[in-house]
Amino acid sequence: MTKCFFLAADAEYFPYASLAARRIVDVSAPIDGYLLYTGASEPDLEAGRYLLKGKVELVDVADFMTSCGFRFGTYSIAAYTRLFADQLPVFGPYDRVAYTDCDVLFNRDINDLAGQQLHAPMLAAHDDYMYFRPSYRQKLGLKPGAPYFNSGVVVFDMGAVRTDGLLERTRKTAIQGKMNDQNALNVTFEGKWQTMHPNWNLQSLGTRRFRFCQAWARHFAGGKPWGNQVGVELEALSIWRDLAKDTPWRKPFEQRIPFERGVMKRFLRRFDAVAGLFGNDVQRRRARYDGAKMHQIYARQAEEGALAVQFPEVLGGFG
Repeated sequence: MTKCFFLAADAEYFPYASLAARRIVDVSAPIDGYLLYTGASEPDLEAGRYLLKGKVELVDVADFMTSCGFRFGTYSIAAYTRLFADQLPVFGPYDRVAYTDCDVLFNRDINDLAGQQLHAPMLAAHDDYMYFRPSYRQKLGLKPGAPYFNSGVVVFDMGAVRTDGLLERTRKTAIQGKMNDQNALNVTFEGKWQTMHPNWNLQSLGTRRFRFCQAWARHFAGGKPWGNQVGVELEALSIWRDLAKDTPWRKPFEQRIPFERGVMKRFLRRFDAVAGLFGNDVQRRRARYDGAKMHQIYARQAEEGALAVQFPEVLGGFG
């Protein structure tokens, strides 16, 4: 099996993608890696080459994306780059392609993610926060009970994806439905994705229950290490700072305050059960939500190689 990983970024996010890619290299056995970029400046490219030392190939896809014939409206074109994995020549030789956002910090070898057995065209992690608002199914035209994945970390079985034309359909869905890339992927891959172990996309929104040291890959889906740093554990922030220390990108990772931001938010979440008695449907669902229970359910499904089940929120007892 031939496998690789990649990230994609525009000029603004190129530095962060470079640092995230370097972390993958640091914790993984040798594996082909690519950073697809548009519009990066020459100073940033030079810094990226120095940081990655040839272990991750920098690929300028600006001309490709301009000439592809698709127009994605106001969304950043870089966000849609992964939807062209079936057409980009660089991915032609690979059976498996793992994609990760630039706000993901790996603690485990990405070969373990990309190399696992697949029974579906895609491997992805459930996004429980969508299950608090199940109206997404009707809005996206999904079947009743359709699960929803977060596309910050995914693995494509390129043979199945190419054979079924799934990414071509995703691109058309994004255009016709005026959707972001994640929604379009969920529409096209409905019934065609396998549950990923939650540790591979352990979102920082759940820091009260699951900490950075437990993550195989921590996804900073809320506060960013280079932004307000809310929910970014100090241990993780230290790693980001160490990655950036010999680059021009150090300043955004400076520690804002001498303690972890987001502690008060986590404390207030302890009162979700009370809020659920008087709040709206989202609050009531969140009050019944048991993150540890859902983590166990998804972990078991992942170990069984199961496709994502219908009505995950009912299975978890909070629907």
